[in-house]
Amino acid sequence: MKAKKLLSILLAFVLVFTVFSPAVIAADNTEYPVIYVAGSRHPLYADKYNPSDNNRIWKIGVDVGATVKEALGPCLKELAKGVVTDDYDAYCDELINTIVPLFKNLVLDKNGEASNGSGIVESARRSYPKKSGNYGLMDYNFIYDWRLSPMVVSVQLKAHIERVKTLTGKDKVVLIGRCMGANIISAYFTEYYSHATENVDTILMYEPSNIGLDILGAIYSGQLSLDADTVDRFINYYITNGNLIEDETTAEFIAALVSVLNEMKILGIGTELVNKLLENVGDKLIPELLLGTFGSFPSYWSMVGEEYYEDAMDFVFGGREEEYKLFIEKNDDWHYNVMKKLPETMKALEKDGINIGVIVKYNIPSYPFYENADQQTDMVSDVYHVSYYATSAKYGETLSDEYINGLSDKKYVSPDKIIDASTCLFPDKTWFIKDISHDPFPPSIDVLIKEFIASHGELTVFDDERFTQYLDYNAENDTITPQVSPDEPAEETNALKEKLNIFINFYKLLFKLLANLMTSKA
Repeated sequence: MKAKKLLSILLAFVLVFTVFSPAVIAADNTEYPVIYVAGSRHPLYADKYNPSDNNRIWKIGVDVGATVKEALGPCLKELAKGVVTDDYDAYCDELINTIVPLFKNLVLDKNGEASNGSGIVESARRSYPKKSGNYGLMDYNFIYDWRLSPMVVSVQLKAHIERVKTLTGKDKVVLIGRCMGANIISAYFTEYYSHATENVDTILMYEPSNIGLDILGAIYSGQLSLDADTVDRFINYYITNGNLIEDETTAEFIAALVSVLNEMKILGIGTELVNKLLENVGDKLIPELLLGTFGSFPSYWSMVGEEYYEDAMDFVFGGREEEYKLFIEKNDDWHYNVMKKLPETMKALEKDGINIGVIVKYNIPSYPFYENADQQTDMVSDVYHVSYYATSAKYGETLSDEYINGLSDKKYVSPDKIIDASTCLFPDKTWFIKDISHDPFPPSIDVLIKEFIASHGELTVFDDERFTQYLDYNAENDTITPQVSPDEPAEETNALKEKLNIFINFYKLLFKLLANLMTSKA
């Protein structure tokens, strides 16, 4: 049962991570046409030359989740046997044989290619309006098969840039890369550096994954584990902030109960059981599930960072090097020729006249199944990587006074004392937006993007009082406002904390009483 829950969490991550479907953006009056390169959001078809609703293979948000839930039943019987015999091979085989067939049309072959004829509709890439001005951010968005290696797709992006220039009569374009889209752009300007410096005006990296994501590196290297404190934080956040439970009192009650179970070490017993199961099945189960699903995408491997890459390659492909030779070559090409050189390449681009800006989201807890799940994230992307090396406190904490006082220049420290942007690759052009998760792409952020593009990337975090380095996001009215030093907690916040403390103390007392009664009986 614990393995079933863990698998549900992993699948939930994949679903959130792969459905980056932003709202249509309405920015205008940009001098150059904007090419928006999203993450994995474009529809795929089993037969890309004869697409129809019946053969669309990317409906995982609805179909696969329900199917997996139904199919896992038979696996529980083998799991029960494994617990008794301490032999989990049959359970692993059953789970693999249940999950992998669900992805048969989506998965790539051992060369990292779509040899089954699946993919995007090729004609969709060429249907754009011809405009001579007032360019919207989505007028010339780049459509691509997001499973393929960024090195393969970069050739298509280069051709796309030429098409857009021809359509608009402009000599340059602006590139925006969101999440995996940043990887595609990075492969392009690394492979075609001269073409980029001649044809690109400005680059904006929006939550870029081009130097890796901790959560993906942990999954692909098999470094999965649950920690009671991070589970507690995750559950509490999504119960109290995620609108999972409509009744506020009930939400507070459950959140407090989870915290009590954690303080009483009961939650830790559950996480340890899951970790024990992972030790028994992880080495066999995870590589097979990856290769039969999203691990067959070179694009996803491009989001495995330097800290994890060697371990991940050995974990998944160890003993299969010859069988997956071409696939490994694709991964290595990206990793060693693009990712490892990326900071140097991006700094060179800036020196050669291409201004680069970065937008980061933070203060949302990550999925609690890997070691670094206690860091600052937007649920998926960790601040350290997507900001190009900002220093941040762990989730729920602040930078120490000792750290802040030791800085020679404190102007890059966030008012909430969570982030220090002075260590970023582009400290003057990196914006941090608080309290917004990875998926939303609200219109309020469009305004910042529009201003950055209109300035040809000259705008810095000190130039516009509306767009300071640190911004707070308000979901109720879709606004971003300059962050200010936090005042004393509001009265209602203190009242809520009082309520939670009452719950916690009550349950502590109750559990102690029960424990004493059981001890007396014994």
